[in-house]
Amino acid sequence: MICREGEYAPNRIPVLSNATDIPARLKALRASWFVMFNTRSQRFEIHDAAQPEGTLACALPFDALDARAIEYARRYRVARLEETAREVEAFNERLEREARRDYLNRAADKTREVLNYLRNKADTDAIPKELIES
Repeated sequence: MICREGEYAPNRIPVLSNATDIPARLKALRASWFVMFNTRSQRFEIHDAAQPEGTLACALPFDALDARAIEYARRYRVARLEETAREVEAFNERLEREARRDYLNRAADKTREVLNYLRNKADTDAIPKELIES
């Protein structure tokens, strides 16, 4: 979807101003941003004229165009990409740690099962396949 600032597009209405002047405040964050109202989804959208493939940057998850839009745009703007990448990396590392911990816990449980089996079956020289694979 490519929109032009201030022009109507299919199912989109340009929002040039509102009571809290959100369109101008967004422009202060990034000059190429502009706001459209999507009549089909009934959502406000932030568009970025500097994007080559399409102007839609994000659809706001709020019913009203208010200060939350500014915070939402700040949180997700390109200038914050490095911080977002660090957050994603930290999240992925935490998932990997949890997966390793779970794997080691399962291995410890399986080892306890095998040791208990061997204690109770002192005369055996083999561990049943079902006990190892389950």
